[in-house]
Order: sequence, then structure tokens, then C-alpha cells
Amino acid sequence: MVEINFDYLKNSTYFKDQYEAANRLVKLYSIDDYRDVIANCRLFLETSVKRIFDLENLDKYYSIKAGEYRNLRNDTQYLRSHLDLPLSIYDLMDEVRRMGNDAVHDPHYHFTKNQAWRCLCDINDILAFLINSYENQNLHYMRPDTAMDAVENKNNRFHKRNKKVQTIKQEGTNQNAELARKVLNHKKKYGFKSRLKHFFKH
Repeated sequence: MVEINFDYLKNSTYFKDQYEAANRLVKLYSIDDYRDVIANCRLFLETSVKRIFDLENLDKYYSIKAGEYRNLRNDTQYLRSHLDLPLSIYDLMDEVRRMGNDAVHDPHYHFTKNQAWRCLCDINDILAFLINSYENQNLHYMRPDTAMDAVENKNNRFHKRNKKVQTIKQEGTNQNAELARKVLNHKKKYGFKSRLKHFFKH
């Protein structure tokens, strides 16, 4: 039978402090506490997402709509707009978040062993992707669909890429500045001619 462990976190440069929390997930699974497995997977993901914010130097106090507050859903949406990760990795984050919300807010729902295992695999594959990206490792993925996605796209898409948000903004600023200079020169040119005409008329 396939087993899961997070021993690789012990040697991680950026995620080693999450080893104890990850190991706790495995222990909860071993005693059949599936609801707590899923609820704690969500908490674990929150910590991992905050670590991404730190590594990418992203704004933790990003703007939100009136009446909203910063939570895991808004954090992952902010990541989507600033960090170009494979869609399958964002899908794993969304799945852990939704299942975790149900585990916390729906006491009548009965979680199964398969659901808890799926959530553990999601966390493992998210961590494996992050460590492979940030630390240039070659950790394996637990979920077959994630593993297949990684193999099929290893040379072009299945890695972390920063979106050039600031570059685009700067280019737009430069274009606006150039347009402003042209308008100003136009006004100066024709303003001077108008003053000459007015001078010769009088």
C-alpha cells in the first residue's frame, strides 16, 4: 500500500519549519480522524501560501473590496494575478480550501478515508511543486494527474514563473509620459505661432 510522509521537509531550505505540522496530518490520518485531517490541511495550506508571499515579496496587505477581509480564498486569488503557476496547482489549493471549509463549518457531513487521503495528496503535491520550484529539487507527486501534468510539461509550463506586472505598468507609464510630452510640445508650438500672429496684427 502506498504511504505518505513528509520527511523531505526536514531538508528543505524554505519549508522545514512546516515538518511538524505536516507530520501531524499523517498521525491524524492514521487514527481515522478524517475531519481533522481535512480541516488541518486547510490550515497548513494557509501557512504555505503565506510563505509564498514571503518568498515572492508580495504585498500581504493588498487591496480588497469594501466589506471583505483577507482570507485563504482572497490570498490564492491574489497569487493567481501575480504568480504564473500551473493551473493544476491552483486547482489543488482550491480543493483543499473548499474541503477544509466544509470540515470546519458542516458538522453533519461525514468525511471518508478516501477524501482525507485525497486532501493529504493535494498538500503533498503542492509542497513538492513549491520545493521543486524554489529549491531545484525533483520530488515526486502522489496524484497521478499531477504527476502526468508535470511529465508532459516539464520543459515549458510545469514550473513557477513570475508575471511581469510591474514591467507592464512601467511600460504604460512610459507611454503616457511620451504622449504628454507630445501634447505639451504641440501646445508650445502652436501657442507660439498664435502669439506671433497676435503681435503682427497689432
